[in-house]
Amino acid sequence: MPSVPTSGSVPPPPPPPVWDARPPETTVRYAGFWLRVAAAIVDAIILTVAWQIIELALPAQTIPPLPAKPDYEAFINMMNALLSPDRVIVYALLVWAYFVLQETSSAQATLGKRMLGIRVSNAEGGRLTLLAASIRTWPIYLPTLAALLGIGASWLVSLFALIACVAVALSVRKQGLHDKMAGAILTRS
Repeated sequence: MPSVPTSGSVPPPPPPPVWDARPPETTVRYAGFWLRVAAAIVDAIILTVAWQIIELALPAQTIPPLPAKPDYEAFINMMNALLSPDRVIVYALLVWAYFVLQETSSAQATLGKRMLGIRVSNAEGGRLTLLAASIRTWPIYLPTLAALLGIGASWLVSLFALIACVAVALSVRKQGLHDKMAGAILTRS
């Protein structure tokens, strides 16, 4: 037979209702400028090694001699001669593939970003599409392709790319112009 509580053994009252049942907010830690610079240095080292290996398979390149009294125009002509279209295109494709294919993979980061705990995602935390990753990566491969138009165009595109990347330091969400164009955020673990 169940026991009936007596006046001396009253059960405790139920806990008060929870009016705000939202889960606790998690703080997003964005990858800042200097952390991204460190990851870019690691990626540049990896790309340099990969390019040196690829260059072994490409035909040898002849370097024109610099005139005895070089002027600015002679220097520009020599630099343009060094930029053979086939090498520029192969290098730009290498850079594009390295960044885009890794950042759209399940890792969502290049090797340099993985080493530093950085992840590239869209605003919802999901993977970037190939198009979004290509847009996000333009400051890296587009200056190389602009070299096909000449040194002057390459410098102008490189300057714009630098401004797009430096904007990371000035943004609350640590987004460069290229990140905003692609709808991407970089977080760190």
